[in-house]
Amino acid sequence: MRRVILVIAACVLFSAPGLFAQGKQLFKGQIKLCTCPGPDEHAGMPGKDASVARCPPPCATPGSRYVLANLKNNSAFEFDRQDLPRAFADQTVFVIGTMDAPGAAIHVNTILPDLPPQIKRAKTVAVVCDACPRAMAKSKAAAFQELISWDRFTPASDPKSADLIFLLSANHYLGDYLTRDGPDKRPVHVATVYLDILDPRTGKSLWGDAERGGSFLVGASTRDLIDELREWMDAEDHPDQRKLFLERHWIFKTATDTGK
Repeated sequence: MRRVILVIAACVLFSAPGLFAQGKQLFKGQIKLCTCPGPDEHAGMPGKDASVARCPPPCATPGSRYVLANLKNNSAFEFDRQDLPRAFADQTVFVIGTMDAPGAAIHVNTILPDLPPQIKRAKTVAVVCDACPRAMAKSKAAAFQELISWDRFTPASDPKSADLIFLLSANHYLGDYLTRDGPDKRPVHVATVYLDILDPRTGKSLWGDAERGGSFLVGASTRDLIDELREWMDAEDHPDQRKLFLERHWIFKTATDTGK
């Protein structure tokens, strides 16, 4: 018997002016891997406390695919493509896209990760610039400048004692900050600034994004990434601000190897 965790759900949150008035919809849920059993198989039970549901129909072909899921109401939407949701597996996200008919697959424009509670309640952060030669050296100073201006987090000198680590790099994060020996030894081509917010105890990336700007725009790209996080946090209790934020960040994104 194939043992799988089958989760389902998602809901359309709202239609905002501008982008959403043009036909785009906003969905929120978790990106989960849904597995269709074969014709003679049954879905395995993940545990007595877990909600279980089948993949959204049709489920005639055995195999796995990512869906936008919410266990509270056991409903789900599929995606018209699998490359973007794969990069956000197991994360709570906002999805901007269109749906041709109720219950149809979402035609994805972009996916934005929601902020986990650990980030929202954090008080102290340590800024680490990982393997930052040449122009990337500007990134750490730019991050500190934005954090001081924001006045939301207290900087910590020791990453181990901080609530969060802001990891800046020109390479996508591999999830190995705590397990590798020393700094990232991959070649550095300064074209994109990556920001990953790490759990100091596990090294897991809790949230992250990237901005491509080239070596001359490292400082500006870093400030933009911090500002994006700030907008997310400021909009948590203000739905109108969240709508405007998503309006500004809907631009189509291609899948990238995030290492998550």
